[in-house]
Amino acid sequence: MLVTRKILIQQRLMRWCALFLSLGTIIIIWRYISILILAVWLSSICRPVLEWLVNHLPLINRCREKSSRSAIAAFLLVFFGIVVIIPIVLIVIALTGSTLNFVASLSNSTTARNAINLLVPPINKNDNNSKESSSFNSTNNSFIDFIKGGKNATFNLLERLLIQRDTLTDVVQLFGGKALSVLSTVAGATAQFIIGILIFLVSTYTFLLQGVELWTWTVAHSPLSAKHMERFKDAFQETGRGLLIGVCLTCAVQGFVAAIAYLCLQIPRWYALGVLTGFCSLIPILGTAMVWIPITIGLFIQQAYLKAVIMIIVGVLAIGSIDNLLRPMFSKIGSLNMSTLLLLLTIFGGIELLGAWGALLGPLVVRLATEAVILVKEDEEQQEQNDVP
Repeated sequence: MLVTRKILIQQRLMRWCALFLSLGTIIIIWRYISILILAVWLSSICRPVLEWLVNHLPLINRCREKSSRSAIAAFLLVFFGIVVIIPIVLIVIALTGSTLNFVASLSNSTTARNAINLLVPPINKNDNNSKESSSFNSTNNSFIDFIKGGKNATFNLLERLLIQRDTLTDVVQLFGGKALSVLSTVAGATAQFIIGILIFLVSTYTFLLQGVELWTWTVAHSPLSAKHMERFKDAFQETGRGLLIGVCLTCAVQGFVAAIAYLCLQIPRWYALGVLTGFCSLIPILGTAMVWIPITIGLFIQQAYLKAVIMIIVGVLAIGSIDNLLRPMFSKIGSLNMSTLLLLLTIFGGIELLGAWGALLGPLVVRLATEAVILVKEDEEQQEQNDVP
């Protein structure tokens, strides 16, 4: 009796030990948890491509061992990095600071006329001088915001480092003794960025090759049943495919088409307006019209009637209809079982709580929570059916 009780106590202590060690592991890797989640999503999307290549490449039919699979996975990762990751990173670095500053200027506009003038600035003779002075002021303001610890300071300074050759000299001239601390902060942010990219690539490669084995081990050692784990897996993958393909890809295409239209119509800040249009496509009913309709009004005010008519045609037939054309197509690859209102709440709530990564973690947590509630209800109904004689 005493031996049995001692064994039970040891088992309970071991469970608590496993719980605390698991929590410690999560705390240690928490800084990169979003990168790992993104790597799992990407590997689950690319795994069918890997299997197809392994089964259909002529040179691989003779040898489908681990080395061949690893080589194909490495090729896929390098190809994806060159074609997708690097361009996206460069675009994000180039556009994030400008777009956020532009949105801040719009939010600070006191009247609708001032906001429209920001979207479509009035034409005057001193445009060139004003552009040069605004560029100089934006450079100085970005450095000042960096010293003050502004939210977009790191992105702005990295943008200046990539675009302007004389940035280092400007930093030394502006801040003197503080230049070293500024440059060390930029170096630290750059190092963290490189480490994040490295972890993402290695994680994606690992999950692409060993994802099935890792999941099998997780199911076998999880306190939850296999049924519950499989349902959580399906909800997890559904969220990833829905966000990356169904939501992000649709927004990116709409923003790209809108940016090209703004560029052809010679709208200033067309790149920032394109990003803003892509984000606004998430909003139901109004959507992209929240951007291109004020632009059209500004063109009418400037008496650019032809451009305004073209903007209306492009906005209705091209930008506005992309969602209706592409979303059903993308939904075959990945769709998110979540209402638009709940998706918006989880995205912006996640951003407010967790920063930029909250746009991914917010919908994921809510989707898993929804699945957990459904599983609890199903278990209760199953238990009631079993209790009925």
